[in-house]
Amino acid sequence: MPYEFGAVILLAAVAVIATAAMLELQASATAYIVGEGHWSKAQQDAARNLQRYASSGDASLLERARADLAVPLGDRAARLALERDPPDTDIARAGFLQGRNAPADVDRLIRMYRFLHGAPYFRESVAQWREGDKGILELERLASEMESAYAEGVKADAQVDMFQRRIEAINTRLRPIETAFSQSLVQGTRMLRTLLIITSVVMFAIIAWIVIVVLRSTLMRIRESEGMFRAAFHQAAVGMLRMKLDGRILEVNETICRILGRPAQDLCLLNLADIVHADDLAAMKSADGEGIDWSRRMRPSEHRFLAEDGSTRWLRWTVSMVDGDVDGKERVFGVAEDVSEARRLSDEMIHQASHDALTGLINRREIEARLQRAIQSAGAIGEPHAFLFLDLDQFKLVNDTCGHLAGDQLLRQIAGVLQMHMRGNDWMGRLGGDEFALLLERTGIDEAIRIGQRLRRALAGSTFSWEGSAFNVTCSVGIVELQGADEDVGHVLRAADRACYQAKEDGRNCIRVYHESDLAMARRREEMAWVGDIRQAIADGRILLYAQRIEALDGDGQLNYEVLVRLRDQKGRLFSPDAFLPAAERYGQAMAIDRLVMSMALRALEDHPDHLSSLNRCHLNISAQSIANPEFRKHVADLLDSSAVPARKLCFELTETAAIANLAHAHEFIEDMHSRGCQIALDDFGSGLSSFAYLKNLPVDILKIDGMFIRDLANNEVDPVLVRSMCNMARSLGKVTVAEWVEDRNMLALLRKLGVDQAQGHGIHEPCTLGDLVCERIGGEAVQR
Repeated sequence: MPYEFGAVILLAAVAVIATAAMLELQASATAYIVGEGHWSKAQQDAARNLQRYASSGDASLLERARADLAVPLGDRAARLALERDPPDTDIARAGFLQGRNAPADVDRLIRMYRFLHGAPYFRESVAQWREGDKGILELERLASEMESAYAEGVKADAQVDMFQRRIEAINTRLRPIETAFSQSLVQGTRMLRTLLIITSVVMFAIIAWIVIVVLRSTLMRIRESEGMFRAAFHQAAVGMLRMKLDGRILEVNETICRILGRPAQDLCLLNLADIVHADDLAAMKSADGEGIDWSRRMRPSEHRFLAEDGSTRWLRWTVSMVDGDVDGKERVFGVAEDVSEARRLSDEMIHQASHDALTGLINRREIEARLQRAIQSAGAIGEPHAFLFLDLDQFKLVNDTCGHLAGDQLLRQIAGVLQMHMRGNDWMGRLGGDEFALLLERTGIDEAIRIGQRLRRALAGSTFSWEGSAFNVTCSVGIVELQGADEDVGHVLRAADRACYQAKEDGRNCIRVYHESDLAMARRREEMAWVGDIRQAIADGRILLYAQRIEALDGDGQLNYEVLVRLRDQKGRLFSPDAFLPAAERYGQAMAIDRLVMSMALRALEDHPDHLSSLNRCHLNISAQSIANPEFRKHVADLLDSSAVPARKLCFELTETAAIANLAHAHEFIEDMHSRGCQIALDDFGSGLSSFAYLKNLPVDILKIDGMFIRDLANNEVDPVLVRSMCNMARSLGKVTVAEWVEDRNMLALLRKLGVDQAQGHGIHEPCTLGDLVCERIGGEAVQR
């Protein structure tokens, strides 16, 4: 079929080109006929003025005659210029314009003479043209002869009569030549018109025949495809449904009937809403709650469907819109795969990943995640939580005397005892070995100590029996109060562990509360001082934007750079982000800095349109605090909507640790920015333990390889292997790689060899103010630094 369509297109193109060419030839022939009219009129006017000059001797009449003769002489000059080898089109153009031809027709006149002067009909016209030029030249010579005679004072009646007879003879000889020139062109035009009609009819007949053949072939293929579709529909291993836009089911295959345990005739009496779980149906609804938003269902998604016995089945399904086969209205075609077993296994694996197999309590990974949320919650609600680190005393004695099976059984028993004495809104997990973690929500230190004492006494009062032996188990407890403002998970775990260790040092079976050291308090005071400085710097306009270029290793020359932030204190000293950003992130000022940097960068780009036009990509850093805040996403969206800076020129950098710590929020931020055309870079890639694994959940565009892999690249054997694997993985996923901390341009050759796409560092470009970089690019190409 593609060949037939190609033939139709080719014939249509040929027909169009032929028609256009013939129309152009007609226009050119018409231009020559019009030009002949100017030629004839000028010749006759020249003859008439020469007749009057012969009888009167008025010099003005001679000038008029020569002006008239200039018209056919101009045409003659154009023809002679075109007959040269090579043709002189400039002289020809000037000659045709002198011959009073329309400027719009001059190029047609030149093309037709150059390429068709030997063609039938036009060849005869050219011959008549040459013959006519002889008469024009005779009139020109006669004018000169008459002028000489009058200059000598001779004016005999016989001589005047002789001049007039010669003029009349030339005029009489030229009239049939002029008529023959026009008739030849008219005949050629008629021939072209006839040829055009015949060609059009033939082309139309051929195209119509091909179209008929194509239509018949298409109908046969449609019938064949429909038969194959019907067979595939009913025999497919996945469920299939055909529905109306309102969800009414029109047709189903045997597989979906088997999955849902419903006969086909029953399903075809139902609406999609009748077989989808109520909670999942709500997620499918459109924003106005009327009907299903089919456009969102075109991407694969998993939902619960109701079987006839009331049980639920998880189906992974997607839909597509197709034209209706009856009334022309669109239909919905759904494909569903039963993933209930895979879902069950996935839930089981998720549970196993977050729970301890021995005790059924949450494991260390889940403890750290929940502890992070508790820290954030304490800061948000303004009430403290308490974290308890519980370590069994003399647990090794049970293992050594009774074996590990007894130890495992003891741990399960202890977990049960502790859970019986906990409050309903608290949680407990096993950190590992004989260590347990407990979080007491909205609980101060005094209450935490009372609860800890209750748990300690409950364990001390329980007895563990194994094969005739009885053991009483005690525990040591460390307590840390969570305030939320200046804490992180690592700090809390270390602090609780130290407090628990102190309890063991104090004789075991007791509780100790962690108190910060003077050094930690000094660090907190320093960070708090930075918070005030940051706020004042924002108010005083002492937050400055710097920039560092990112160089493509393939030498494409495109302008890319990362915007960096600096703080100038009231004494004029300049501080890098390492000095003040940790305090800003710890005490909630990072989002204010992100907002300010975003606004300043966009304003700088808007104020310099020449720089903006040469810019390929501007990188802007986003903190973990901002990623997790929906209000920040809305703020960025509003800025992009109101800014003249194209979103495609912006790239937001998220640090790997921040993105992983806020995975769900990071995914939402990335999707929102992608929908607007922005790019996303994952900064410090490789610094996390699960960098590669998280990529499948973070659809970023650029990977910035952490400098720890780059700085010693040439001095060890491990880093090149790791960098190459990152580049290979990035290329397979369609992502760009950027090497950070490139301090020496001599390293670029090695980076290219390893597959790195771009490089950034002091060896590429020393950071400068954004204003200097903007002016540098406006003034010309960037200077290599």
